[in-house]
Amino acid sequence: MPGKGHNNPPADVGPYAIYRHAKISDMATLGLSARHMTRAADTPNADPGRADQNRVLVGGVDPVADVAALIPEPGSRDARGKLRRRSNSVLAIEVLLTASPEWWADASATQREDWIESSMAWLEAEYGRANIAHMRIHGDEQTPHLTGYIVPLDDNGHLNARRWIGGAQRCSKQQTDYARAVEHLGIQRGIEGSTAIHEKVKRHYGQIMQDPQPLEIEEPGRFNLRPGKWAEKQAERINEQAAPLVARAKTAATDRTLRKRAEAQATKERGRAERADKRAEEALTRQKALAGRMRALPLPDVLDALGFEQDARERARWRADGFNITLGQGEKAGKWFDHLAEHGRGGAIDLVQHVMGTDFKGALAWLSDRFGGEATTADLTAQLRRQAVAQVKAAQAEREPFTPPPAAEEHWPHVARYLVNERGLPARYVAHLHETGEVYADARRNAVFLCKDPETNTITGAELKGTVSRPDGSRFSGMAPGSRKDSGGFIIGRWSKAATVYLVESAIDAISLMRLRQMTGDTNIAVMSTAGTKRDLPPFLTRLREAVRRVCGYDNDAQGDKSAQKLTGWERERPAGKDWNDDLRALADGTKEAPPAANAAPEDDNTPRP
Repeated sequence: MPGKGHNNPPADVGPYAIYRHAKISDMATLGLSARHMTRAADTPNADPGRADQNRVLVGGVDPVADVAALIPEPGSRDARGKLRRRSNSVLAIEVLLTASPEWWADASATQREDWIESSMAWLEAEYGRANIAHMRIHGDEQTPHLTGYIVPLDDNGHLNARRWIGGAQRCSKQQTDYARAVEHLGIQRGIEGSTAIHEKVKRHYGQIMQDPQPLEIEEPGRFNLRPGKWAEKQAERINEQAAPLVARAKTAATDRTLRKRAEAQATKERGRAERADKRAEEALTRQKALAGRMRALPLPDVLDALGFEQDARERARWRADGFNITLGQGEKAGKWFDHLAEHGRGGAIDLVQHVMGTDFKGALAWLSDRFGGEATTADLTAQLRRQAVAQVKAAQAEREPFTPPPAAEEHWPHVARYLVNERGLPARYVAHLHETGEVYADARRNAVFLCKDPETNTITGAELKGTVSRPDGSRFSGMAPGSRKDSGGFIIGRWSKAATVYLVESAIDAISLMRLRQMTGDTNIAVMSTAGTKRDLPPFLTRLREAVRRVCGYDNDAQGDKSAQKLTGWERERPAGKDWNDDLRALADGTKEAPPAANAAPEDDNTPRP
């Protein structure tokens, strides 16, 4: 097992990252190590009943063959005549990555997979993907771990282990860098500067606690004619026997100092955390109280402040541009329903969120600014209401340009695997859309689909699809803050030249339908996601050429049918399953026949391809 680069803090420090490495300089040592790795040798601490939890991540079934394939031949030289492999070269670096046992005890399946992906990403960044000869996960031991072999080839093709593992400073930096790669999982770095091996520490302290053994001293001869020489010899014997004890005592003192320092730091951090928790709890209490007051505000006053007009005959009905809201009466007082959006809830906060397109905090801030403090709804003057109306109308007329969520390229491999493996989207489509910047990953590992106005090519919003499961198994879906759902959509295909335009409910459905139609030869189409069944379609849809065929491909459910009926001049086409992605995946699984071939048409220039 690799023995350098350990990162073991005292027991009271939280879950910590562990990275170890060891040099392998000959094939015999590699073979012995590989027997353990492949379980060809007896492994007492491995549970045979969990052997199915072991899997190869890089390489084949034979680690030795994987390493040998990358090692330069003996005597081979570079263009300058220098040997690529010296007689004393390190052939491989054996690595081991894991986390302390307490983290594995609580980690979910999603967190474990995230740890594997993050650890592999760090290894590739540290050593280069081409140098990773073999890597596998051992899940049959009490503490799962990644282990494998790195062939240390430098840019000139030389075996050069010193480049990666030379010196204590380099080793310490690797520990720090690896801990940062997994810190989002609640895993931290161990004590910096510690080189103790956990198992050896236990053995070391066991030795310290043992009763000291008497030192061996030779008895002087009966007739000792040279007592000075005898005393000198016994002093050497005593020093030799005492040296290990002295070394252990010094190490123990150093470890005690480090432990005390860590304990003091932990106490300080606990105090800081407790104070922060108290402040957060107090702030939460204040926010809950404010939210309770704002949520209970009379809805007519809130609608009046938002610039709505009350229907002269139907007093429960309030209207504004793009909204038609009815307020509940009697037992349903405090409830509201928007007939255009076919959406309703209860309370002033939800109402402001819906009308202004903001989040909970934004709605609460807006209400607090206008109805907070000591003021009551009875104190609102006509002037205040006129000001509020003007502010809302100005905000709607002068929206700031949408700012897309920042891209997090390090999460793109994860998001790409989700789109291709779980949603069945063609890899070449996904790669093309990523290259053009239309699909990418954000910091929360959401798949980001940019929405545009095709007439101006202006980005108007972003559709988000979560790729990490929540505790209940669901995944997030929604729009990025500030998105204008009524101004654009995620579009695939050449909009200006399409003979047919489809509307679907999600970006993933748009890509799925494009692929299904391409399989029939019908590529002269454009597909737009409306991010659900929209209350108002973007204005550019009303300016489509008369010759363009208009098809509503909303989900195959009651809501999809209801929303399609409201679209004048649009044909209705339903997927066979719930949605178009279901159809695409069913086709891939062989549970659905391929769509009938249509007259072949040349691929659109904007259709994703490898």
